[in-house]
Amino acid sequence: MKVLKNTKALSVEFRYSPIYDDQCRATFDLLSKHERPYPDVRTTTDFMHRLEKEWRKNERKVFGMIQNLSGIRWTASKHLCYVVGSGTPFSDPLTMPVFAPQAPIDYASDVLCHELIHRNLIEPAFSIKWKKVLAKLKKHYPKDTENALIHVLVHAIHEQIFLKLFSEERLKRDKRIMFVYPDYRRAWEIVEKVGAKKIIETYLR
Repeated sequence: MKVLKNTKALSVEFRYSPIYDDQCRATFDLLSKHERPYPDVRTTTDFMHRLEKEWRKNERKVFGMIQNLSGIRWTASKHLCYVVGSGTPFSDPLTMPVFAPQAPIDYASDVLCHELIHRNLIEPAFSIKWKKVLAKLKKHYPKDTENALIHVLVHAIHEQIFLKLFSEERLKRDKRIMFVYPDYRRAWEIVEKVGAKKIIETYLR
């Protein structure tokens, strides 16, 4: 797949913010149960550097493939990604938590790709069309949640990136991990039934 010329300058800027991390720690402390202690600054920044090193391997290709598949041009060249000790991966503000020690770093990179697909789908240039796209999805799948329908598009794009740039094994791993989340699982079911390419053609072209 051809990478569009204007993706050359696109990049993720990884940043550790003590202020943001303190807020995440405060939320973490409110929870009654913890699988592991809240990561200290060194653990968090070490993870950030490992993630950055892994991400840089395919950064330009991933940005280009997201844009090519969605048909939505990136408007910002730099995407600031905050890395915090604990929390939920998020697209805006782009946020990545420290993953468990046993999690492969390339899986964390895949999650970052997932969040960047979300960011691409909320580009201002797509905002007007998005209402029509979501309405079309709701018409075709009236019983499914909006979160599941959004992830039909995200997963369709991500599947193509997995298969064209990485491997089917990484795709299978993502599906296996996402299986425990009902909306994500349902989105993958729709993608598998309809086909990623057809979904992209139907809703994003």
